[in-house]
Amino acid sequence: MAHISKNFHIIHMTDDIVELDAWYDDVFSVVRWMDQKYSDILQRHGSLVLVGDLCIEPMQPAFEAEGWDQYPVGRFWNRFGKRWHSIAWYVEGQEDFNDLYRSFVDNDVRVLSGRGDASDDEPPPGALFTHPSDTYTQLEFIKEPPSNGGEPGRRLFNPLFHGSFDPGWWTTDHPLHVCKSSATTLTVGDVDKARDLYVDVIGGTLLHEAEMPLTMTRSAFVATGDDLVVELAEPLDPDSPLAKDMDRNGEGLYSVGMKVADLGDAERYLRSKGIDFAHADDTTLYTDPATTHGVVFGFTTWEIPNDPRPHWR
Repeated sequence: MAHISKNFHIIHMTDDIVELDAWYDDVFSVVRWMDQKYSDILQRHGSLVLVGDLCIEPMQPAFEAEGWDQYPVGRFWNRFGKRWHSIAWYVEGQEDFNDLYRSFVDNDVRVLSGRGDASDDEPPPGALFTHPSDTYTQLEFIKEPPSNGGEPGRRLFNPLFHGSFDPGWWTTDHPLHVCKSSATTLTVGDVDKARDLYVDVIGGTLLHEAEMPLTMTRSAFVATGDDLVVELAEPLDPDSPLAKDMDRNGEGLYSVGMKVADLGDAERYLRSKGIDFAHADDTTLYTDPATTHGVVFGFTTWEIPNDPRPHWR
């Protein structure tokens, strides 16, 4: 089974990357390691920012380019607008990359090129993308950069691969006091089927299964890679926020979670930044996406049972 390593990024789609980048700077004091880079292949502008060791990619379609809406990023924007888009991970090397590709092909998971069409290469060069309908959201996998993280000023200069990078700063010094990422939540129509895909095909480790009262879901929490936990959440009540979202948008990437040291402190800080909450209980806050650039964030003090990942500090 292929070894999936660190998260590469989770894409936050927007129509104004300058505004969204400024918001991430203001709210999270991010470490930025790619700044509004234009990709002609993808017809998009993207940045890469870190909150601890969680990497988010603010992304905007290249509206100025002719035919931008015929590319995958543009088609996504026209269908969904501001929303979480996809998850990407590193794999350790070519052998793991090949093994993951073969696991997908053998289990009827479609593999795409960066342009969104079927890949003719076996496996595709550079990056492997899944069809979002087959994995509940699009997944991307690329090979790790060189052991030194790449050269400064280059796209591959990822702070996560440098011993001097300290994700614990967000725990001790930032007012939000994020301890680590919590769960990245996907809405799914059949949690058993989704769990089997993420464990048996992708190679994740099942940590916990339970009914979640706040979100009214039956959920499976799967450690996927070295530093992300994916929650596969099947709505149990048609009036729940996740059920309503799935009715509007289909199965997909619903929220990104962060574990904080103190929920009251986190709420006060986030409200000071103009962020409101759509639903909450004694341990968890879910943001109103109208106040967080179209996406849902979760902030929680709840520890996922059996989660092997330590706090950043």
